[in-house]
Amino acid sequence: MSSIRQALLSLLAREPLSGYDIKQRMNNRLGPFWKVGSNQVYPELARMEEEGLVALQGIEQHDYRPARKLYEITEAGREAVIRWTTEPGGADQYRDDFLLKAYNSWLVDPERMIEGIREMKKQHEEKLAAYEAKVAELTSQLAGRSVADPLFSSISVVEFGVRYERLYVEWCEELIAKLSRREPE
Repeated sequence: MSSIRQALLSLLAREPLSGYDIKQRMNNRLGPFWKVGSNQVYPELARMEEEGLVALQGIEQHDYRPARKLYEITEAGREAVIRWTTEPGGADQYRDDFLLKAYNSWLVDPERMIEGIREMKKQHEEKLAAYEAKVAELTSQLAGRSVADPLFSSISVVEFGVRYERLYVEWCEELIAKLSRREPE
C-alpha cells in the first residue's frame, strides 16, 4: 500500500475528516515528517473510497464556505492501517540538501560556510522550540488518559522531532567549531 494512503488512513483512524481537513492536519501534525500536496489527497481519497477503505460520512455545509465531504475510515481501512503499522519497516532514504552542501564544505572558504551553517542552525533551533512547545501542549492534554489515546502516539512522534532537532543543532555547533579551527593552506 502506498505511503500516502497510510498517512491518510492514519489520520482518518483518529476522526472523520474532509479532504481540506486532511491537508491541514498533514501540514500541522504530520508536516514535520510527512509532506503531501492537495493534488495527492483528493484522488487518493476517491480511490480509497472505491476500494472500501474509507466511506463518505456526509457532506458538511456552512453558509460561508463550500460544501465539504467528510470521510471516515471503514473497518477494512482500519484493518489495513493496523496491518501496515505492525509490519516490519525498512529504513527510508533520507535527503537533506544541506548535508550535501556540508559534504562539499572543503571547497568553500570556511567563513562563508560558517555563515550558512549558522543560518541552518537557527532554522533547526526554531523547529526545536516549536516541537518542544507542541510536546508540552499535547502532554498537558494527555493527563489522565491511557496509552491507547491517539495523543500518546502523537507525543512520541513529536518527541522524536525534538531529539532530531537537538542533534542537528549540536552537529551544526560542532561543524562551526571545526571550521573555525581549520588552518589556511
